[in-house]
Amino acid sequence: MNQEQKKMMIQEIKKWKESKLVPTEYCDFLLNLYAEGESFSHDQRTGKESSSKSTWRTSLNNGILGKILLVIVGLLLFLIFALNFTLFPEPMQIAVLLLGTIFPYIMYFRSRNKSLLARTTWLFVAVLMVAGVGYYYLSTGQFLGERSAVMGTMAIVFLLWVISGGIGRSRLVAGIGTLGLVLLYATLLEDVMNIGGSSYGVQHFYYFVPAVLSLFLAAVLGRYRVYVAPVFLLFGVVVLFGPDLRTLLFGLTMDLLVQIFVFLKLAVLITLGIVFLPGLKKWTGQLSQ
Repeated sequence: MNQEQKKMMIQEIKKWKESKLVPTEYCDFLLNLYAEGESFSHDQRTGKESSSKSTWRTSLNNGILGKILLVIVGLLLFLIFALNFTLFPEPMQIAVLLLGTIFPYIMYFRSRNKSLLARTTWLFVAVLMVAGVGYYYLSTGQFLGERSAVMGTMAIVFLLWVISGGIGRSRLVAGIGTLGLVLLYATLLEDVMNIGGSSYGVQHFYYFVPAVLSLFLAAVLGRYRVYVAPVFLLFGVVVLFGPDLRTLLFGLTMDLLVQIFVFLKLAVLITLGIVFLPGLKKWTGQLSQ
């Protein structure tokens, strides 16, 4: 039976199912048979689509969000009181801040097998507390005016965000951390390496190094089925266009040679995307399991 005949048969069976001419179980069996194993069962089709929504609705109905917000508000009030109460010595303030940072991580690990809403919220609270620790270090040490100290602290914070996203299976958190590291690297190139005075080819070399590193991490992490591996693949591809994005950002003029080079890179990227799209979908699906 060719593909056209199979499609016609599948459409006919669907009509039987909708009109109740044949029991649903027999229709599902016939649909799976003609679709060569692809499930057409109503329960299987709708179960996956509604599982995520039902999890969030169940969390809201059980008042989990309200409990989380209440604990977060109490935690923030305690930290504000502890860090601004002058009778507390500085080591005590640091200890309180560290405990306040560790607490959301503990709550995240406790809720990993429970509510999706709970573990997502606790992970975001944890990474925000990490940023709070970085700001506290800069402010108490009076380093806010020192560019190197600020960039170094931000690099550590963003790196911890990437690690937290990897451990917590959150591509959003890992993506924000990776974006922060990329922007810090671009700022370093502008201020320290004075990349603006370099040629277009030399600028590619500076951006080629982090791009290759990011693609390498995507390959290695993807091999071990780490959930955030696609994040590094995405940013590795984006960083390859670093000199071109810089030209657009600063409103610089692209000569004909640069335009041709950008067109060639886009053509190669689109071609590779079309060729490897099925493999990328399969790869991403395996990482999501």
